[in-house]
Amino acid sequence: MLQLSSKIFLSLLIPALPVLVNAHSGHESVSPCSDAVVLDRRTIQVGDNQVVLSGLSCPSDPGLESSNRDRAQAKSSLTTRTTRDVCGEPCTNLFCFTSGSFPIASDCAIIADALTILSTNLGPTYQLNATNGYYKQLVFGTCLTYIGVSAEEDTEACWSDWITVITDISDECNTPARGPYGACTSFPPDLTYADFSMGLGHS
Repeated sequence: MLQLSSKIFLSLLIPALPVLVNAHSGHESVSPCSDAVVLDRRTIQVGDNQVVLSGLSCPSDPGLESSNRDRAQAKSSLTTRTTRDVCGEPCTNLFCFTSGSFPIASDCAIIADALTILSTNLGPTYQLNATNGYYKQLVFGTCLTYIGVSAEEDTEACWSDWITVITDISDECNTPARGPYGACTSFPPDLTYADFSMGLGHS
């Protein structure tokens, strides 16, 4: 299951990597950071339900070790700051968290419907950057899902991939033995740390 060449790698399995999702306490484990600053917030109407989409920044980013942050800054200064396209990167390595509460599956399904609406209304892709936030979070009822770039690299991603990850994590982490929620992270081959993370869990 652990395939370094797949561009997806679970940061929790290597403590030296930036851990955006902590595995020790309830629903807070799924949030990208404890001191998130909301840069943008909107509501998506799904039938009679309202899903909240937030663009966030993480000032402290506690999961990013100082040495890894230095490498990220060095990489940024040595290369032209172009937007990285991560559309189509599969989430082939998943990790389920064994603590916390299960989100209600129908709540997560409504979030997936909201992502489809966003794709229809805004186009198939979205941006993670300083203006919109390097993290995005969707919440409805008991379900919370997020996506983020800890290295603060301008990134373009696809709404449809987010839907796929929700499905993959829900399928993988659907029993008490496996855990109630989970996450996956991207591991670009030219970097030595994971910096693209997605998670799903109880809100």
